[in-house]
Amino acid sequence: MIMYEFATNESRAPVYRRSRGGRRSGRRTADEAEEEGEIGKRVPQARFAALPGCLRFLWAGLVKQVQTGGIVPSQRFLIAKMIAPVPQSYRGQIVELGAGTGALTLRLAARCPWACILACELNPVLAEHSQRSLALAGLHRRVRVVSGSAEHLLARAIQAGGMKPDYIISGVPLGNLGRKQALGLIRAVRQALAEGGMYIQFQHSLLDRKQIRGCFHSLRTVPVLLNFPPAVVYYARC
Repeated sequence: MIMYEFATNESRAPVYRRSRGGRRSGRRTADEAEEEGEIGKRVPQARFAALPGCLRFLWAGLVKQVQTGGIVPSQRFLIAKMIAPVPQSYRGQIVELGAGTGALTLRLAARCPWACILACELNPVLAEHSQRSLALAGLHRRVRVVSGSAEHLLARAIQAGGMKPDYIISGVPLGNLGRKQALGLIRAVRQALAEGGMYIQFQHSLLDRKQIRGCFHSLRTVPVLLNFPPAVVYYARC
């Protein structure tokens, strides 16, 4: 038989507590109730962490679409266009912004075995999944994944100086950032790139094409109609 007993607290609102067989199960303190509430808040995050990569991206896209910009990860047609300009023999540094679950990161690392890759992802759970996928593929020694904003990563790189990357590949959803923030990110990419370097960005529209063209020496736009949804890839050269 399941019964409920009513417990009170002098400084807290009354709390119902479940007991079995009619026996007293003891008074639940306010701290215990608060702890259970915190556990309840963490349950969605724990469930999110247990999902496979594609479902994690879907969940992230539905909950935080401004961050992810979509509900499915980039597909092989789009990834192939994004990494095509990078030579397989390239031995320098590549920066990836908005790495998501690491689908592009894995393909890029496999394509360029001598390159050093720094991948940035704002969502910490997606970043952790990406790092785990790279470790399972044996590529984690050449690829570093950091959780944080693209703007913060670029600002630190610009401030630190040193060797600049020849390629910055971005999956950041520019159209969700707002015109001013998107332009700030594009300018930061231009400043962080080595002279003659290339900025590779995909978008599901031509919304920011004019802003990118205004910041770079040359721009080529390539449609990827087989991707879902269809996309365009910008190849912007310093």
